[in-house]
Amino acid sequence: MRRLDLHHRHRQAELVGQRRYASGVLALHWWISRGSATDPPGQLGRAQLLTSSVQRGAAGRGAAALAEDFESRGAIFGCEASEDATAFRLRCVTTDALPLLERLEDMVRQPDLQSREVRLEQELTLQALDQQQEDPFQLAADALRRLLYGSGGYGHGSMGRKSDITGLSPSLLRIAHDQWACSPMVIAAAGSWDAPIAARLKGMVDTCGGVNGNVASLPCRPVARVDRDRYGNGMAFVPQRTEQVVLMLGASTCGLADPDHGVLSVLKCHLGSGMSSRLFRVIREDRALAYDVGTLLPPRRQAAPFVCHLSTSQDRALEALDVLLAEWHRLLNVPLHEAELQLARAKHVGQKRMLVQTSSQVAAFMALLRGHQLDVDFREQQQRCLAEQTAADCHAVAHRWLTSPRLAAVGPPALEAVLRQRWIGSILVPR
Repeated sequence: MRRLDLHHRHRQAELVGQRRYASGVLALHWWISRGSATDPPGQLGRAQLLTSSVQRGAAGRGAAALAEDFESRGAIFGCEASEDATAFRLRCVTTDALPLLERLEDMVRQPDLQSREVRLEQELTLQALDQQQEDPFQLAADALRRLLYGSGGYGHGSMGRKSDITGLSPSLLRIAHDQWACSPMVIAAAGSWDAPIAARLKGMVDTCGGVNGNVASLPCRPVARVDRDRYGNGMAFVPQRTEQVVLMLGASTCGLADPDHGVLSVLKCHLGSGMSSRLFRVIREDRALAYDVGTLLPPRRQAAPFVCHLSTSQDRALEALDVLLAEWHRLLNVPLHEAELQLARAKHVGQKRMLVQTSSQVAAFMALLRGHQLDVDFREQQQRCLAEQTAADCHAVAHRWLTSPRLAAVGPPALEAVLRQRWIGSILVPR
């Protein structure tokens, strides 16, 4: 990523910007370093409910008026809470930016949080949680999350739990909102802007900057000890009366800033990126075992999950599990061939470049990097380091993080016993 064209800092808040002169569009990503990992016990889902509720009224303007402000100008607006942050996104024509920036700042600084609007968002969240219970992939992801992180900050989805959502009052949301003021913030802009817009952005940083925020001190609840007796030696099975079976095999690894994260990203590409990937060829092409297969390694401040997943039929679930375990075991015991390593590196480079094509993507990427206290040229630094990594280095990283995976499975109840028996007999089971 090329150097910044706009940079301003005030206390714990920071403004970064990159011009894209031909666009005629301003894209903004406002990152607040307080996400669902900071939800207190008994209030899981608080960060996401606050995020959705601030859109329903701010500075005396109701939900309809706010929606009209954005939609009448053709702007694209959204916000959500992830594990590490709450993020507001705006994309608009540059000539419309000033009034929309004012509305955005109102939502961050002066949300109304009226009881009726909060109750409506609670109802919508409860409906969304009910819908998730019908999705086998989501059920497997939730089960694996609990296996990896227990009751720690990453151990629940951003929408939380139904029992906690119903108890969240406007007063509790106001407490959560007050904590934004002492949380580090990043406002990242990409696209076109003039002097008044630049001055407005700097003013937003000056007035909304964190007071005593410190990324390292945010109360993200640590990873909890997992009860092996409860989870059957690192396996969770969620019964669902369906012909589809979802298997997720994963391990808790390191944060985005750790040098090992880049190597793990290369290994993820080797296993699950594209039709040439190892899992796609062995599981889908050679054996036709899966409807879909892939890998995940999302950016996290700490302990990112490295996950291999597949969906298969009930009658081939046991065979699919055997192959999935064998491929994970192979990654730990057989270093990549040079051709495999070069292909995985090329995929990694291509994927990162694809993430910064549009102004919105550039703004989001800058906010992510600075939100994790990384330089905006972190990607280039990482690529230079990865170019020097050998197959032996990658093998060492795999052994450092992937030797004790956990397994989550969703499928018909009759499958639990046979899958669990096969898992317990695997060499990968945490002892």
